[in-house]
This record gives sequence, C-alpha cells and structure tokens, in this order.
Amino acid sequence: MVYALSEHRLLALTGAHPENPTFALPCREVFARGQHPVAVLGPMLEDEAAGPHAGFWCDGPPAG
Repeated sequence: MVYALSEHRLLALTGAHPENPTFALPCREVFARGQHPVAVLGPMLEDEAAGPHAGFWCDGPPAG
C-alpha cells in the first residue's frame, strides 16, 4: 500500500473535528496482523498531500 499523509500529520491538520476522527494505530501494525504480508510505503509527498486540508478542518468556511 502506498499512502501520502500520516495519521499523525492528518491529526495535526484536523484537530478533534467530529467529521474526521482519527485512529492512532499505524497501518503497518494493522497489516502486520493480517494473513498475508503487505508492503507499506509512506508517507510519501506529505507536504503536497497536506495542501488540500489546509484551512478545511477549521470552524470557519474552507480556505480558497
């Protein structure tokens, strides 16, 4: 699996927003408990992936 934005970084962007609850469990730990190995690459391009979230999860209207 390839992913762009870590949960830790997403949480920093969303805060405790009720529409985007985060789960403090890395995907590598979830996949490690599966029946088959899953290669995990990421986070990749975190700055680029964070861009669309900037200002979106605040209490006011989305930026842009």
